[in-house]
Parts: sequence; structure tokens; C-alpha cells
Amino acid sequence: MWKYPREKGSPGAPLSTWAVAGTLAMARPDRVEAYGLTTGDPLWTWQPPDGEVLAHASADAPDGVGVVLHHCHAAGDGDAEHVRLTGLDVGSGRVLWSREQRADALGSVDGHAREVALGGGLIVTARPGHGDEDRDGPPALRTIDARTGALLWERPVPERWGHVSVVRAHPVVVSTEGPGEGAPRRLVVVGGETEREIELPRWAREFGGDVAVVGDTLAVECLGTPTPYGEEDTGSTLNAYSVTTGVLRWTWSSTYGATLSPLAHRGHLVVLNGYGDRATVLDPADGRVVAERALPGYSYRARPAAAGDCLAVVCTAERPTHRLRVFRWK
Repeated sequence: MWKYPREKGSPGAPLSTWAVAGTLAMARPDRVEAYGLTTGDPLWTWQPPDGEVLAHASADAPDGVGVVLHHCHAAGDGDAEHVRLTGLDVGSGRVLWSREQRADALGSVDGHAREVALGGGLIVTARPGHGDEDRDGPPALRTIDARTGALLWERPVPERWGHVSVVRAHPVVVSTEGPGEGAPRRLVVVGGETEREIELPRWAREFGGDVAVVGDTLAVECLGTPTPYGEEDTGSTLNAYSVTTGVLRWTWSSTYGATLSPLAHRGHLVVLNGYGDRATVLDPADGRVVAERALPGYSYRARPAAAGDCLAVVCTAERPTHRLRVFRWK
């Protein structure tokens, strides 16, 4: 239907993209900008105050509210005592609420850090459990209400998990590695009282960066050994697991590019390849292909966003490119 004009310079990769009703909003390091979902017409722009930068943005916008975490630039170096969280109405750009948050309650808030994730109206953080005085102590997982700052639950991280990164806030999914050389990589789906561990298959070297959950099915890309230069790319594999048992349900492979990005939409999984030129809809129960479409154009490190029958393909690379392409599924 439309595409974003080719960018000049390098304004930075998007932190998140929200598709809500008739609006498509994209959070960038210096601003949030919104367009008509079906027209591409500019609707509104919001910039953080006092020259602050956006470090994180929520993966979703429940009830039409997107959440961003912003701070003065020094906060990325761990110097600031506070950061600020702001809830934006995606349809209008209006600030619905804004509050300060102690930075040391979140761990590292740098945009490249994997200790913090926003989504579902929540903040999830992996950090030492006893504040500044015990930063070398055992880490803990915390879930915080994004709007109020209320601590919803906190639990210690088991020593066997080793290094922990937060992958997703709603539901809470963390990635673990270690301890020790050659220790297995795992995804762990965490609740206040429960946890389910999903171990990386032996043939794979790591999990992909995107996780999609539909009902009791969690889908994630599993990355194999890099293809030697000059050899044909063998594609990627999407693995689907039961959230309640951690058992592998099915796998699906694609030969259209070496990266897959799954998205939960309308009770199905929409899978976009890394070049952004093909989208496939899968049944989460068994991995059956429900539909598939070729998408004109290319987007490096493509990620999907969707609302209704509209699919947005977002380029997450930093280099200048057509940042957005929006299609109507027919």
C-alpha cells in the first residue's frame, strides 16, 4: 500500500513498531513517529523532553498504549539515578502518563543491554536483587508495573542458569547460558511461581532474537552453524514448544533467507524471512502452512507488525533504507 521514503544519514534502528487500528507508530532513539496505517500519511511525532534519548520501547501496545523508557544520555553509562517511563496513546500521540523510575532498580538501561524488556504493561528486569550494595551478588528476576512502578513479583535466578538475558516481558521469557564453557543455552518461560526450561537443540548454535506466543505454543527460530562463504544458504528452522511442558511440538523450515521472525496475530503465527520479501502464516497447533505471500521489495533484518489485514515490514538495520513497507493481505 505504501512505503517509507528512503532515509538520509543514519537516524538509528527502530526500537519497536506498534500497529493499532488505523495507526502505525515507530519508536526511534530520538522520537516516536506515527503514520496512517493504510495511507502512510504522517499523523504525529513525539520527542522525549530535554534532549533525552529513548533506550527501550514496549514490544506491544495493549489497549492502544505504547510505553517508552528514556533518559539523559549519561544514563546509558550508568551515571543517572533516575530514568523516565512514558505511556503514549498510539492513535493520537498524547502522553497518558509519565513517571520517574530509579535506574538501579532496573540494572543496565542502555539500549543494547538485554537486562530489561517492556511489554504487556510490564517491565521485566534481570538484575542483582538487593540494590547497589550487592551488585556482585546473585541476580533476581523482577516484574514491575510499568505505569505505577509497583513490584509485582521477584524471584532469585538459579545458579545453574548462569548469564540471563530478558527476551520478552509478556509472558516473561528469558535466555540463559551457563555456567561454564559449553553449558547449554536455554529459554525459560517464567511465572511468579513456575518456570519451564526449553533447551537449544544440539544441532543449533543459538536461539533467534524473536519469540512469539500463541496460546500454549511458543515459537522461536533456531540458528544453525553459519554457512561457509560461497555455499548455498540452507535456510532456517522455526521450533514450536509447549509453554506448559516445554516439549517440542513441531518444526518448520524455510529456504527463503537465513533469518525468521515470528509474530502472533489473529490466533496464528505470521513468519517473515530476514529479507522481508516473503510472509508465511502457520497454524500454531501443528505448524501447517495456512497461507503464503511474496512481498515486493526487500528489507534488511526485517521484522513484522500487523493490525487487522495490514502487514508492516520493518527494516531494523541502522543503515539508510526504505524503513517501512506496508501491505494489505489478500
